[in-house]
Amino acid sequence: MRETTMDILLRMGIPASVKGLTYICDAVELFDTDPYYPDGKICSLYMDIAKKNNTTASRVERAIRHAFETALTKGNQELLDKYLDTANTQNSNLLRSLYFRLQMEYKKTTKRNQCSAVTCEIKKQIYQEAMEVFHDELELALQKLMDSVESGYMMKV
Repeated sequence: MRETTMDILLRMGIPASVKGLTYICDAVELFDTDPYYPDGKICSLYMDIAKKNNTTASRVERAIRHAFETALTKGNQELLDKYLDTANTQNSNLLRSLYFRLQMEYKKTTKRNQCSAVTCEIKKQIYQEAMEVFHDELELALQKLMDSVESGYMMKV
């Protein structure tokens, strides 16, 4: 999840040199590990990120705000609209909307890539049948090749 978040934030227009970029990624990771954060307690989120990065909660809050402000003023508007709620630009709202939209995107791609027991069984059966047909055709082609080689050899002898 961190790599996806980092990629999206960079494409949004947050420079890699901005500390808030890594703090936002830390926040998304914490949101993912504990449902307590996205539901409310952003202050404790800042404190936990600060402890992890050996800084203060106020510096974390300010760095995240700066990163979002940079993206909102200079960033890719299409991606901003896709991942952030740009009507309410408070850190807590931007972090939550980013997290929830990343989650929705992840669930969509995971659903598409998963198969149910029935569809997996059908795919397995189709694959098996295709391999049997391929095997039979290959065996027939090899037999024809062997016959032509033998008949050519017999003519020379």
